Amino acid sequence: MSTREHGFWGVAAVEQAGLYGLRAPKEFSRADTPEQFCPDVPVDWDELTLAVEVDVLGKRVRGTATWSGTVRRAELSRVRFDADGFAVLRVFGGDGHAQAFEHDGRELWLYLGGACHRGDTVRVAIDFETVDPRAGFYFIVPDADHPDRPAHAWTQGQDEDSKYWFPCHDSPNHKVRLNLIATVPEGMAALSNGVLRNIYRAADADKRIYDWQMARPIPIYLLTLVVGPFVEVKQQQEPVPVSYFVLPGREADGERSFGRTPAMIADFERRTGVRYPFEKYAQVAVSEFVFGGMENASMTTQTDLTLHDERAHLDFSSEPLVSHELAHQWFGDLVTCRQWAHGWLNEGFATYFEQLWEETARGDDEFDYYRQLAMRRYMAEDSGRYRRTIVTHRYDEPIDVFDAHLYEKGGAVLHMLRRELGDSTFFGAVGTYLQTFADQVVETPDLRRAIENYAGRDLGQFFSQWVENGKGHPEFKVAGSWDADEKQFKLTIEQCHDTEHAPLFAVQVPVRFEFDGAAAVELTLKVSKKQHSFHLSLPAAPKLALVDPRSDLLGTWDLGLSEPLLRAALASAPTAMARVQAALALGKKPNRQNVEALSAVLGSNAPWMVQDEAARALAKIGSQAAFDCLAAAAHIAHPKARRTVRESLGRFATAASAELLAKLLTDGDPSVQVEAETARALGATRSPLAYDALVASLDRDSWNETVRIGVLDGLAALADPRGIAVAASYLPKHFPTLLRCGAIRCLCSFASEPGKATDALRPWTSDTSFRFAFNLAASLGGLGDGRALPLLQAVADRAIDGRVKKRANESIASIRAGQGAGKQVDALRTDVDGLRNQLRDLNDSVDRETHLRKASRA
Repeated sequence: MSTREHGFWGVAAVEQAGLYGLRAPKEFSRADTPEQFCPDVPVDWDELTLAVEVDVLGKRVRGTATWSGTVRRAELSRVRFDADGFAVLRVFGGDGHAQAFEHDGRELWLYLGGACHRGDTVRVAIDFETVDPRAGFYFIVPDADHPDRPAHAWTQGQDEDSKYWFPCHDSPNHKVRLNLIATVPEGMAALSNGVLRNIYRAADADKRIYDWQMARPIPIYLLTLVVGPFVEVKQQQEPVPVSYFVLPGREADGERSFGRTPAMIADFERRTGVRYPFEKYAQVAVSEFVFGGMENASMTTQTDLTLHDERAHLDFSSEPLVSHELAHQWFGDLVTCRQWAHGWLNEGFATYFEQLWEETARGDDEFDYYRQLAMRRYMAEDSGRYRRTIVTHRYDEPIDVFDAHLYEKGGAVLHMLRRELGDSTFFGAVGTYLQTFADQVVETPDLRRAIENYAGRDLGQFFSQWVENGKGHPEFKVAGSWDADEKQFKLTIEQCHDTEHAPLFAVQVPVRFEFDGAAAVELTLKVSKKQHSFHLSLPAAPKLALVDPRSDLLGTWDLGLSEPLLRAALASAPTAMARVQAALALGKKPNRQNVEALSAVLGSNAPWMVQDEAARALAKIGSQAAFDCLAAAAHIAHPKARRTVRESLGRFATAASAELLAKLLTDGDPSVQVEAETARALGATRSPLAYDALVASLDRDSWNETVRIGVLDGLAALADPRGIAVAASYLPKHFPTLLRCGAIRCLCSFASEPGKATDALRPWTSDTSFRFAFNLAASLGGLGDGRALPLLQAVADRAIDGRVKKRANESIASIRAGQGAGKQVDALRTDVDGLRNQLRDLNDSVDRETHLRKASRA
C-alpha cells in the first residue's frame, strides 16, 4: 500500500524542522495507548465463497458469505466474525438449516447448534446486505457536481476495512482461499483476485455474473472487487498474464503509467529467485482512491491520479508506485505480516524493492539519490512529528503505524543489511525467507532467523538497534586532516546525537581515498562509541576523501573536511551522492570559491541530482554572486534540476528575483512541475508584482491541476490577503479534489488572518471525502489559532478514515500546546527573510573585500 502522496513533509521540511525548533523527538504513543495483538483464530477457515450482487448507482451490496474450515479448539460452540455497520439477514449451517446468531452492529456471533471439537469441519453461510458502507466498499457515481463522472465501485480492505461490507475475520493473522462470484449491471465488468473462470448472463437479462477463483490463500484485507465500465489492455500472456484496466479514453495514459510492469516482474523474480506467485497480475485505475495504490493479491488497485499525459511524462513517473505495489505480491501477499506491529515486513520490503527498480532501470546514481530522498522523508517525520521503534504494539488504530518509520526507515534498514551481508548473501537469504514462509504469516523474528540461518551470522544487535528496540538514527560529525610527516590521514567520527532519545549505533562506515598517480584505497571503519579517531596510513595526501560515498547508512553527516577536499569531491567524486554531500557541506561555508565551485556544477553535465543540491546550496549561501549563478541556470536542461533552480531563486526576496521569476512564469515551461514551482518561487519573493502575475496564471489547465495548485501555493507564500478570496473560490465540490486541497493549504497559510481562513473553511468540515478531510485536518493546525479548534474537532468527530482522525488530533494538540505554525512562526519567517538578506549583503561584502585584497597583492 502506498501512502506517500498524503505526506506534507518533503525535502524542504527537513530544513523547516531545524529552523523552527522541532528537533526534540516527540513520543508516538501516549501513556494510555493500548497494546494491540492478534485476535484468536478458533477455526482454521480454509475457503471463503463470496457471492454478491452489486448495485453501483444504489450503493448497495447484497450477498452470501460461505465460510468452510476446521475447528482448532478442543471444544467450540460459537464463532465470531467482524460485521460492522450492515445488516445480517440469515445464517445457515452446513446442513442447510437456519442457525441462531447475535449481531450487535459490530460483531457477529454464530451458534453452531452444539459443541464442535478439534478437527471437526464447520461450514456456515451468512446472508447480508450493505448499503452505502462507511468504508471498505466505495461507490463513485455521478452527482450534481460531477454529472459526467463514470459510475464505478471498488473495495479497499487494508488495514481492517473489509468488515464494513461483509462478515469476515478482518485481521492479517489468517489466510483463506477465495471464490468470488459477482453479479453486476450489463455494461460493467467485475474484476477480482485470481482467475476468471466464467462470465455468464444472469436470469435478469440486464446483468452479468463474473466467477473468480483464487488458488493460494490470502488474508481478507487483500480481497478485491472492482466494478465498472473498464477497458482492459493486455501486456503479455507468458510466462504470466499481465494487463491493466482503465476507464474508457485513458488507454494511452495507462501505457505511460503501467508499460514497464512486465520488466519489473522479471527483475523482482531475478533478485529474489522466486517466481511471481499468482495466476495473473493486473492493475486497475479508479477514481477517488484513498491511497496511492493497494496490492490486492494478483490485482492491484491504483489511483487514477497516477495516469498522466505526455507533457507530465517529461518529469513524472508512475514507476515508483507501480514497482512498490508489485513488490508486495511477494512481500505482503505471498508472505504476510501476522500483525500490523510488524507491518514493515510488508512495507519496508516494498519500499526497498521500489528503490531497487530505480537501480535496475536508471543506475546507481538515481538509486542512491532516490534512497536519500526516502531517508529525508523519514528524518522529517522523526524530527517533526514523532520518533518510534519500527516494531511497536502501541497504537490506537492500525493505520497509525503506516508512516515513514514503517516505509522509508524500513527500506533503509534493509539496504544497510544488504551492504553488510553482500548482494549474494542478502538476496539469497531473502529468497529463502520467501520460500520458507510462502502462504504463511510472519513476524520480525521469522525474518531474522531466516537470514541468520542462511548467512551464518548473528544479527541480534542489528535488529535490536534498528528495528525492535532502538529509536532514531545516528548523527555523525566528521573531521579529517593529512599529516605529511606521518603520511597518515587522521579521521575523527563522532556520534553527536542526543543519546537520551537514541542509542549509540554500531555501524560499519565505508571510506574511500583517491590520489594522483596511485590506486584508490577503500576501507570499512567500525564505529560504535561516542567518538572514534582513526590514523590511516596512505601512500600520499589524498585528492579525494569520501565518507560513506553512496550514502548507504541511515544517518546525517556533518562533513568537517577541508574546503579544498570538499570542492574536489563536488567536482569529481565517482558517486553522485558523494558530490551531493559535498554540495550540502559547501552550502554552509559561504565564500567566493565555494560559490564558483557550485556554479560550475550547474554549468556542467553533472547528474541532475548533483545540480539539484548545488542549487539548494547556492540558495543557502544567499549572496549576490549565488543569485547570479542561479539566474544564469534558470533554463538548465534537466527539468528536475530546473525545478530546484526556480525554487532556489524564490529564496531571494529581491526585485531582480521577482522580475525574473515573473517573466519565467509568463513564458511557461515544457514541464508542468517546473511551471508550478516557478509560481511557488515567485510567491516566496513576497514582491508587490507577484500577485498579478500569479492570478493571471490561474487559467492554465494542466495534469492533476499541477499549475493552479502551484499558483495557490505561491499565493500562500506571498501572504497577500487578497489570496484568501482567490483560494476560497476553489473550495466548492465541482472543482477537482486536488485543487480543493490546494485551496485548503493556501487558506491555512494565512496565519495573520485566522478568522478569515476559518470562516472560509467552516462550511466544508462536513465533507468526509478522504483527501479533502485529511488536508483540512493537517493544514488547520498550521494556523496556530484557537479559532481552528472547533473546525478540527468537527473533522475528527466525523472522520471515517483513521488517518484523518489522527491528523486532526495532532493538530488540536499542536495548537493547544502553542506549537502550531501560527503568528509566531509567520513572524519568524519574516525575521529569517530579513536575516537572509543581511547575510547575503554580508557575504557580498566579504567577497568584495577578499577580491580586493587578492588584487592588491597581485
